[in-house]
Amino acid sequence: MPIVSNATVSDATVKPGYRSQAEDTHPDSDRYQFILLRQRSPAQRLQMAATLMRGAKTLSLRGIKQARNEQYRAYFSQAVLAEKWVPQLTPTSDEQMWIQDSTELAKQLHEILEGLDIAYYITGGVASIAYGEPRTTRDLDLVVEIRQADIARLVRVLEQSGFYCPPNAIEEIQRGQGRVLSVTHKESILNADIILHLDSAFDDSKMQRRRLETMDAAGARCWVVSPEDLILAKLVWGRKSQSEKQWRDVLGVLKVQGETLNFDYLMQWAEQLDLVDTLAQALVEAGL
Repeated sequence: MPIVSNATVSDATVKPGYRSQAEDTHPDSDRYQFILLRQRSPAQRLQMAATLMRGAKTLSLRGIKQARNEQYRAYFSQAVLAEKWVPQLTPTSDEQMWIQDSTELAKQLHEILEGLDIAYYITGGVASIAYGEPRTTRDLDLVVEIRQADIARLVRVLEQSGFYCPPNAIEEIQRGQGRVLSVTHKESILNADIILHLDSAFDDSKMQRRRLETMDAAGARCWVVSPEDLILAKLVWGRKSQSEKQWRDVLGVLKVQGETLNFDYLMQWAEQLDLVDTLAQALVEAGL
């Protein structure tokens, strides 16, 4: 059911320094759009993003069909799916599976990890959508708290559940030389990066403050990093990579969450992570 907004034009008035998500969007329009987004739940914002992602992939397939004609299917398997498949695997899924979004994958991994009693939370693009601006995202990112001795058990259950787990990545993690296991669901051709939890005060805090968020209209729930910790983590990532996408995600979460955020917590960790000036700039550009 559509949500009826009580937002007015005066509500959209912005403070000096406010930055729109896109250069061609007037700040008043940007502010008004985020007033509307605030009225949506995380599940509704995820659904909006899922629609965007399915639309983008469908449009991509349409362009490939027009350009490749009879060679379309061969090109789709060899070029479009190339990143997801290694030579010894033969994908059985078609484009109808490929246009699915990461929410279904999150729910499946939630069941697996909960069944193994492995604490986890979703971060990255999916978390940014849940708390901020709906956008497209390629992969699902999860942080897991797991002992080295339990890696093999997790991999075994993942493979039994239809996931491809790269052997070299598994060996690197077991040797203590890697932290990321990038797995692909064979049927839906969706990818998830399973990241090992770091033993640091900030990472421990993120795990302790994770939230059980509703992911869809059916009420399925998954653990998601808190909005404050997502903001801080993306500021750290952005400092390393100078990524405009990370900054846009930070502004999106700040604009949607607004005064509901725990600013004392944000400032406490900003000081410890040397992010005070960066966070202050983000707050100004988000109109806070």
